[in-house]
Amino acid sequence: MPVAMKLRVLFLLFASTHALALESASLPSPCPNPSVEELRVQMKSSATEIQSQIPNPLRRPKSVRQIGCERPFVYRGDAYNVDSPQAQDASNLRSFVQSVPESDELLKSYQRRRDLSKLSAYTGTIGILALALAPRISKSVAAESQASLKSILQISGLALTIGGFAYSFAILRTNESLIPKAVNAYNQAKPEDPVELKFETGWSF
Repeated sequence: MPVAMKLRVLFLLFASTHALALESASLPSPCPNPSVEELRVQMKSSATEIQSQIPNPLRRPKSVRQIGCERPFVYRGDAYNVDSPQAQDASNLRSFVQSVPESDELLKSYQRRRDLSKLSAYTGTIGILALALAPRISKSVAAESQASLKSILQISGLALTIGGFAYSFAILRTNESLIPKAVNAYNQAKPEDPVELKFETGWSF
């Protein structure tokens, strides 16, 4: 084999190995699988109680949620948390399914909507403050205008509170359906390398 051909083969092997290493490094780490003693310390339970929850090959165990995995999914035999440690943002799951454009776009939409729900929750908080401070603020104007200003602030505060929180709840409730949709889209595109959700989707903060 010519020297140039050998060098080319070596370069291709190095490039593929480097690419695989980078891909592995960019993915989140699996959820921890602590020992009985670690679980006992973290959950403040006795060793007997913990041992009863560890899978027994002779019987089907009850589902035990791993510490650090509030919303788990399974990929290639390992359990991962859907979200990053900082927020319920589905960013870990997105790292695994973003190679499928439809899945990536669904989870981007999920993250945008959650940010929007936070803004509407802030609006509701402003409404609560307006209700609470209406009597004090109204006293800062002329006596003949106090009653009308107080009424305006209370009505506005009530509208902001109800509207803000209702809108936030509506967004969160419909938003959670995007996670299984993203996983289904990924599994349809890559049935040989599936992702399996291990929790019931539903809105929460």
